[in-house]
Amino acid sequence: MTAHATDDPETSAAPTAVAPAGPATDYMIGPVAAALDIMLEFENGQQELRVADIARRVGVTRNKAFRLIKTLESRGFLQRTGDHYRVGSRLLTLGEMAAQPIEALRAAAQPEMEMLHAATNETIYLLAPVGNEAICISRIESTHSLRISVDVGTKRPLDSGAGQKMLLSGQDEQRLSQVLSHRGPAFTEHTITGEAELRQELQEIGRRGYSLSLGEVDAGAGAVAAPVCDYSGEMIAALALGGAMSRVSGNLEGAWKDLVVSAAHRISTRLGFHRP
Repeated sequence: MTAHATDDPETSAAPTAVAPAGPATDYMIGPVAAALDIMLEFENGQQELRVADIARRVGVTRNKAFRLIKTLESRGFLQRTGDHYRVGSRLLTLGEMAAQPIEALRAAAQPEMEMLHAATNETIYLLAPVGNEAICISRIESTHSLRISVDVGTKRPLDSGAGQKMLLSGQDEQRLSQVLSHRGPAFTEHTITGEAELRQELQEIGRRGYSLSLGEVDAGAGAVAAPVCDYSGEMIAALALGGAMSRVSGNLEGAWKDLVVSAAHRISTRLGFHRP
């Protein structure tokens, strides 16, 4: 059929230069990383993409993109519709499996989040690490007209903000280096921009067991966060409380910090964590 000829590398000339797909390390396998980069393109709200679109976005030749796409299609990760491709049904099964630990984490955190909200009437939210970002997986919003609003599913860089820095403090050196090498512009004048200063801040967070943000992401907002650990002791989430600076600045390092740290510890205990 001629309808698909424009996307078939056998009938169209491929570019002569090949750009690498994604950052490479000694531990990464190039074709696997390129295939995963293709899947990640669908996270950006695009439901369907053509081979040429994928090749351009991922930075590979159309011939290589076509072969990667066909491999993903053969395993059910992509599905062809006309001359476009979309996410395949195989991801539904994997998504259900991935959601199970998230749901367990949400269930363990919900009572503590409700108690924090009742005690402070500030926005309470739970962040989990995803690659070089933090994603909000649960939240209870303040009823104040001036408040922090964090939608479930919102992603933020790991290098700025109380919950994000809390999560970053628990990452190994390889992940930390990746985050630092892909930092974006400062959000406000209070955002920590120097690598040495940020590393020192992360060490301090690990020492004291909680993280603070005073105007780092939003000049008018502050937050405090504490770690949530699973049975193995790994930090899997950060519990955060945030609100307008005019209300929270005097409380974050006082009573509210203690409330958040205690609540995060009780969540961890529900997940099987036992402090040595």
